[in-house]
This record gives sequence, structure tokens and C-alpha cells, in this order.
Amino acid sequence: MARVLPALTEHRLLPVGVHDLTLAEVETLFGSFQRSERRRRLFAKLMEYVDEVKSAGWDARVIVDGSFVMAAVDEPEDIDVILVLPQDWDMASEVRPFEYNLIARKRTRRHYGFDVFAVRAGSQEEQAMIAFFEQVNVKWNEPLGLPAGLGKGIVRIAP
Repeated sequence: MARVLPALTEHRLLPVGVHDLTLAEVETLFGSFQRSERRRRLFAKLMEYVDEVKSAGWDARVIVDGSFVMAAVDEPEDIDVILVLPQDWDMASEVRPFEYNLIARKRTRRHYGFDVFAVRAGSQEEQAMIAFFEQVNVKWNEPLGLPAGLGKGIVRIAP
């Protein structure tokens, strides 16, 4: 049985909350052509990132935000990612170079074109990042005619 995708709000945003979606569902909702190929290019980079996180063998989850998950934005600037690592992850431990490239903000920005924020599962940092990203950035209020303080949903990539 096919899953029902979450309905977007009247502002063309996901309802507030963390929505578990497959990459195929993310593509259906946010990865298709609008005014340019920008969404398709961002989605391709997201698929690459998720594949590389899986190949690292971590028990990690990828939460996606940014203007990419706002259907109201025709030309999304970027994707923001919360990389949720296992609860017992040692943030000071050494990792292999390809793993570092998945965590380091400068490297992910350069290679994928988006920002990654690594946090431990269940941590206060995870909850704070989710709460922060569930708010619409004020820079979108006027251009999109959105009310101040509006919340929105974000996406956790389902395994």
C-alpha cells in the first residue's frame, strides 16, 4: 500500500513536525523542476550525501531543512542537514578522512553546497536544532507573504 505524503499547508510548507520520508518521497515533494534545475541539482547532492552516510556504516539519521524543503520557494538557496549520530558518539574521536568529509561544516559546504550540523541522538543539541529549523527564517516572510513566527515541518530521511 502506498504511503500518503503529508499535505502542504496553505503557505506551501510542511506542517510543523519532523516528517519521515524516503528519498523518493522527498524528490516527489521537493526535488523536481520549478523555475530552474536548482531543485534537481540540490536533490542529487542530497542523494549523494545520504548514500555516503550509509556507506560509512553509522547508525545515523539525516534530517533535512533549508529553503529546499519549502515548496513555496522556487529557487532554494541550499539544504541544511542535521546529522543525528548515535547517542554514544564521541564527538572528539578521530574519524576516517571520508567520514570527516561528512561531518565537517566547511567540507560539506564546499563539496555538497549545504551546511551539516552533527549532533548526538537524544541530546539537547538535537532538540535545539530541530526547534530552530522548525521556524521559518524571517528573510522569507516578506518575499513569500508569510506571517512572522510561522513554523514549518522538516524531513527525516527514512532508512
